[in-house]
Amino acid sequence: MPPACQGTTSGVNAETSSRIEAGATGTTSVLRTLVLSDLVDSTALVERLGDQRAAELFRKHDKLARALMQRHGGQEIDKTDGFLLVFERPIQAVAYALAYQRELGQLGAQEKIDLAARIGIHVGDIIVWDNAADDVRRGAKRTEVEGLVKPVAARLMGLAMPRQILMSGTAYDIAHRAQGELGEVLTRVRWRTHGRYRFKGVPDLVPVFEVGEEGLAPLRAPSWSGKAHREMPVWRRPAAMVMEALALLLLLTVPVWYLLKPAPAIAFANRDWVVVGDLKNLTGQATLDASLETAFRVGLEQSRYVNVIPQLQVRDSLKRMERDPAATAVDRAIGSEIAVREGARALVIPTVAEVGGRVRMTAEVIDPNTQTTVYSDSIDAQGEEGMLPGMDELLRKMRGRLGESLASVTEASRPLAQITTSNLDALRALGKAEEEYGKGKINDAIALLKEALRIDPKFALAWVRLSTLQNAFLGDSKAAHASLQSALANRERLSAREQLFLDGTMAQYEDADRWIEKWTVATQLYPDAIAAQQNLGVGYLWYQHRLAEAIPHFTAVANSRHPLRGHSWCALAVIETERGNDSAAMAYVAKTRELSAVLPHFEDVAPDLAARRYENVLVRLKSASDSLPPALQAERQLKFAAVAIDRVEDAVGRAALDSAISYARTGSSAAQTARVMLARSAFDLAVGSNAAAAELVSLIDDEIARIAKQDSSADGSAPIHLALTAMLASRSGNVAKAKAALDASRSSALDHGYYDRAALWRTADCEVRLAKDAVARSTCLAGLIDGREYYQTHVALHLAYEAAGMNEKASEQATWLREHRGRAVAELENEAALIPNLLGARQLQDAQQKP
Repeated sequence: MPPACQGTTSGVNAETSSRIEAGATGTTSVLRTLVLSDLVDSTALVERLGDQRAAELFRKHDKLARALMQRHGGQEIDKTDGFLLVFERPIQAVAYALAYQRELGQLGAQEKIDLAARIGIHVGDIIVWDNAADDVRRGAKRTEVEGLVKPVAARLMGLAMPRQILMSGTAYDIAHRAQGELGEVLTRVRWRTHGRYRFKGVPDLVPVFEVGEEGLAPLRAPSWSGKAHREMPVWRRPAAMVMEALALLLLLTVPVWYLLKPAPAIAFANRDWVVVGDLKNLTGQATLDASLETAFRVGLEQSRYVNVIPQLQVRDSLKRMERDPAATAVDRAIGSEIAVREGARALVIPTVAEVGGRVRMTAEVIDPNTQTTVYSDSIDAQGEEGMLPGMDELLRKMRGRLGESLASVTEASRPLAQITTSNLDALRALGKAEEEYGKGKINDAIALLKEALRIDPKFALAWVRLSTLQNAFLGDSKAAHASLQSALANRERLSAREQLFLDGTMAQYEDADRWIEKWTVATQLYPDAIAAQQNLGVGYLWYQHRLAEAIPHFTAVANSRHPLRGHSWCALAVIETERGNDSAAMAYVAKTRELSAVLPHFEDVAPDLAARRYENVLVRLKSASDSLPPALQAERQLKFAAVAIDRVEDAVGRAALDSAISYARTGSSAAQTARVMLARSAFDLAVGSNAAAAELVSLIDDEIARIAKQDSSADGSAPIHLALTAMLASRSGNVAKAKAALDASRSSALDHGYYDRAALWRTADCEVRLAKDAVARSTCLAGLIDGREYYQTHVALHLAYEAAGMNEKASEQATWLREHRGRAVAELENEAALIPNLLGARQLQDAQQKP
């Protein structure tokens, strides 16, 4: 199973992610946000201050601006009196612009000079290309950016007053939704609309908005210029004077209009987000709280038009508001604040009351900016048996109010009783389980899910949730697989969305290509679903070792507000460690640690370990609590062992490996026990322990027995362990045992589309099958080099070239192994390759130091 930072989820960049990827020989079209800034009266400053002092001031200004670029993920394209910058998202550009205006004012106060800037922000498609190296040496910019977005940003900047930040309507719409990401500064930020402007050279009218901090920004409409003028409203044009005579007629109709006016609207668009507040239960029946609230949320989540902020994200937002999630009701005021923070367009609050012997269910759609109700619908239901059908009707009405078409509502939705359970007690147990999970009480959540399934054994959604906890927190892939099979047997009891997610999760136990296929479809139908993006990233990285294709999906999760996004930052850190990009990896590690206190495999130490920053690794490991569960303690001890082995502190390393085995045996995961045993076997072989050979044979026998007891596709760890042990056995002279390991794992390694299993098995096969023919072995291994191959393939190839006397090629492989230390540390580390990889690197270093 994958490590947590790359692991799957069922409810669930710094510098590199905001960088423009442009080919050296062609142009690339990408959607980005452009920022143009201009230092006001810079020429007059030079005249007033003189060349020397002005140059010193400009250096301070540039240093300030570039530090802010790095902090907010911007890329510098050009610089004159100001900067041309590119950001991946409008909210990053806004955060930069606000900080720049604020710190520019502070710099001016320090220097006792009035400093001000104008800023324009626009978002759209830009054309990007890299200039030739010779042109860059002659003074050309490294990267060129063109497109209509550039002159629009320039017009906005030219229109702006000093200290003013102007942005287009498109940039405003996207940034305003994400304004919660601005953090503490949000309380001082104000947004203003200044109407539509016609810009010279731009064919369409441009809505102009302003963002700024109160007390710093002008927050008023800019003056018109020859290159930009405001579109005059009809009633202010001379030709409209005739229309004024009709005003009297309108005055007569005003009373009628007030009687007939529609409810106030909310500007809701496809894929906008909503916060679901706590159910207001006015019936006096407390048992309805969790059951109807869960039904309402599940029903709304069926929509491909409406996105629902996850409950974990709501709890995380409450914590950032310094409120206790367990004691704080998400009502109109609190829910509105959460919606603003999280960039949600609306707050929805369900209510249930008893009126005239019937149950009345109501849904209010609330504008979080004003806390006013913009829509309200009600449905009356007769008795308990009418509640779920009534909830279905209420949800259909509300989704229609938000703009979803009737056809979409009908196509994407099925009755709640069919996709959950008709038993309200079982539904209540599911709701309570999700509450306990949100509090981190995993055992209580599992007990409640089992109670829901005792009441209704065909409750497919409860089986899916139980599988997630069994896999992620108990490490019991066999039980998780059984739960998924129970869900699959009752597949018709799931919504279309949950059916698709179930198919994707089941693919993990069947075929990696099917995993990619299913989660690709899920991201296409539900592009904002965090689970779909994370799981597709996992498939590309973990199962297919296609790093570049994994990055966009992990980035989508990392840039969301989901509280588990730290795992995606971690996955990006692992990828950059493999690539040898230390600075990016460490930036992602900082994000990971900011969001995740501890990771199940301590993957966040990978960049420091790769760079041999051992003290940093040890500080991180020692800071973890000694009260961690045995499974986590085993992983912690493996990392202690890795540091000691890399430093050639063998006694310390062996003690840490023994400790890891002790912890693993205390837990319930046979896969983890086998993995730490494999690490110790590799170590004992490397140091020449007398017990090493027998220990390895015993491990191979145990893994052969384990793989024979289960479906060959259910657990990916056994074929990986057997491939690695086959390599170790073959290299230590026990070719017969190595062959037995490969024979036992052939089907599970080769028949299910998993590149990780197949690549390692084929590497071992070349070593074992051609153990007596070094030349043929080297040819076989060289044929496995495809750009995705693992570190151990190069270790095997280096050994084969050495054995064949092909010294030049052996030297080339030795160089590759030295230059790709990040691969040794980061790839497949939770499947026991870390220790064998580090030992291989160490043996190479020892051989080179011999005279």
